[in-house]
Amino acid sequence: MPESVFETDGDLFVPTRLGRGYWQPGTLSGAAMASLLGFVIERDVMEPGLIPVRFGVDMLRMAPAQPLGVDLRVLHDGGRLKLVEASLSADGKLCARATCQLARQSRQPDNPVWQSPPWPAPPPEGLEPLRRFGNWEVRPVPADTHPRFRRESQWTGQERGTPEQGNPTVLGTMGPPPARQAWLRAGVEIVAGHPLTPFGHVALTADFASPLAHSSEHGIDFVNTDFTVHLHRLPVGEWLGYELTGHLSQHGIAAGQCALHDPAGPLGTISVSAMSLSRKS
Repeated sequence: MPESVFETDGDLFVPTRLGRGYWQPGTLSGAAMASLLGFVIERDVMEPGLIPVRFGVDMLRMAPAQPLGVDLRVLHDGGRLKLVEASLSADGKLCARATCQLARQSRQPDNPVWQSPPWPAPPPEGLEPLRRFGNWEVRPVPADTHPRFRRESQWTGQERGTPEQGNPTVLGTMGPPPARQAWLRAGVEIVAGHPLTPFGHVALTADFASPLAHSSEHGIDFVNTDFTVHLHRLPVGEWLGYELTGHLSQHGIAAGQCALHDPAGPLGTISVSAMSLSRKS
């Protein structure tokens, strides 16, 4: 397998096989599109002391697996706050757009403020790997370690489904929805020749929040139209912990939420919108 999602050709980015998507042949995954937008934002505007406190991606259409261009605009550049927009296009057609708000680090207030407690999940080193998503490694966290864990008899009928309905699974075997959580490590570069950065790790894997939040036990029938990551700091280490915290859906529209962790503690949140879709073979 390739070791990067994209290679460069002048100002264009050429996707490798790692960028191929699930929903339609000849298209790219949401992770590929989002990671490229994040790569350009970090390359062009990030600097020491700036934290990407909000990274939101609108996925407007499935990008074809062909050379892509990314344009970036700085919408605001103040002393403590910066706002940028990046657009991803193929043959002049807009496929995805990202906005990123960056805040400059400063002194923590003296008054103590309650903070989210540490994730009670065991570290990834002692867990069994599930499978590889390209070169990603996923290690599910056992359900009985989750404080919200409920036995199977307490699930709703909507969470059960049957294997014959809808699209096939993309997750494999994981904990039940009330306790669905996993450590994830992406062992690839976004663009060849550029080692994966802490923010790049988030940009590359944040789309994982959609299958985590919107999959049934047997498959996924929702494709996400966006995601928004909120961070209070950059991650440390090579692992990110994803914890499903909510899914709501009706009339083919879904909203999901995940908490994001790293080995040092709580990192942020990811919200994701989706709509129902049948996979094309």
